[in-house]
Amino acid sequence: MHKQKENANVETTHIKIQDLTRLRETARGFRQLQKDMEEKQSQIKDLKERYLRTIAEFDNYKKRTDREKQEIYRFGTENLVLKLLPFDEIFEEVIKHMENSPSLESIHKGLEMLKKEFTRLLDGMGVKKIETTGKIFNHEFHEAEESVETNKFEEGTIIQEVRSGYLFHDKILRPALVKVAKRPESRITKNDKDPVPGKD
Repeated sequence: MHKQKENANVETTHIKIQDLTRLRETARGFRQLQKDMEEKQSQIKDLKERYLRTIAEFDNYKKRTDREKQEIYRFGTENLVLKLLPFDEIFEEVIKHMENSPSLESIHKGLEMLKKEFTRLLDGMGVKKIETTGKIFNHEFHEAEESVETNKFEEGTIIQEVRSGYLFHDKILRPALVKVAKRPESRITKNDKDPVPGKD
């Protein structure tokens, strides 16, 4: 009887030790889980801060590029205005010449000055006229308004420019409208076919 009680006490003690070991393992697992959660929360916080920082940097980048675009536009407009100022001066000079000497010669001279200055402006902006008269017709640069029968020019040669064409940095702004030479068609009349009776 006494021995049975001792065995029961040993078993009870063994069970308590097992429970205590299990409890310690559970506590250890909980502490590890808590540590993992804290690490995850720290990572989430870090990602959130990086996300907000990226959003702020993108917003600043967008504002900066918008400002740069506006500055480029303003600079481009200002540069164009500076290039146009000589035309105002030429107009004033032409008007003065016409007031002092209202002749066709002074008008012609003034228009030549304007044309020369305008060509210089276009050239400075990268705009060039497409060559036409005397050149061979090219579908890429020219648009034919009319084909003119003639023996004076080789077929396909541009004989007249109707409207100027322009290139902008080698890109076609507008093709030139031209008239193109073609060989005359041979016309055989009835008289050429049927000789007059009584004649050799």
